Amino acid sequence: MPEQSINFDSNPPVAVNEYDNMAQIALPGYEAMHTMALSFLRSHLPKEANLLIVGAGTGMELVKFGQRNLAWQMLGVDPSSNMLAIARDKIQQHNLSQRIQLFHGFTQDLPSTPLYDAATCILVMHFLPDDGSKLALLQSIAQRLKSSAAFILVDVFGEKGTREFEQMAAIIKIFWQEMGMTPEKSVESLETIHKGIHPLPESRVLELLQQAGFGNIIRFYTGLWVGGWIATKN
Repeated sequence: MPEQSINFDSNPPVAVNEYDNMAQIALPGYEAMHTMALSFLRSHLPKEANLLIVGAGTGMELVKFGQRNLAWQMLGVDPSSNMLAIARDKIQQHNLSQRIQLFHGFTQDLPSTPLYDAATCILVMHFLPDDGSKLALLQSIAQRLKSSAAFILVDVFGEKGTREFEQMAAIIKIFWQEMGMTPEKSVESLETIHKGIHPLPESRVLELLQQAGFGNIIRFYTGLWVGGWIATKN
């Protein structure tokens, strides 16, 4: 898998120690989306489960899920050593080190076993171009899941250059300002996103999920141009 267009170690779009605060400002319904994701996982999984968190970042998901489910084991995977350093501190602060492990690298670098009961890939895939890289990511996740395992994908979606996408971008810019971002920063952030992400129309997202071996796909969340889908491995 190629490096992400936005590299959170060598050229981060936002300082990694500011990422959590910026994510809550920049992504509509960020915390609610994670609660919805957790609700799906808890409805699908047994009390004891083993989860793969792809793009673990600063550990927000790991800590939230770990605190709410005392018998879940989790592995967080991320290519950014700076992000994982923050995640490691959070995990230790919340006394979750016995149940949460971290892996520096990509999903494809993981061993083929063990197989996991569930996986999440939240705000990761849009960094990859649709040149086979997106499909390879989804396939590498599917290969590490048990049959009928739960999967959550959350991504910026839409087709760049279309009227609908540009309208959403205009709304997002004002939304950010309503959330406290300066007009200058909102324009800068929008330019960074336009250059650094590769969103897809929902029809293509569904096609890739199906090609990778997922079914029962439902969109569970929409935050303007961010979509979330739940699925199970065939």
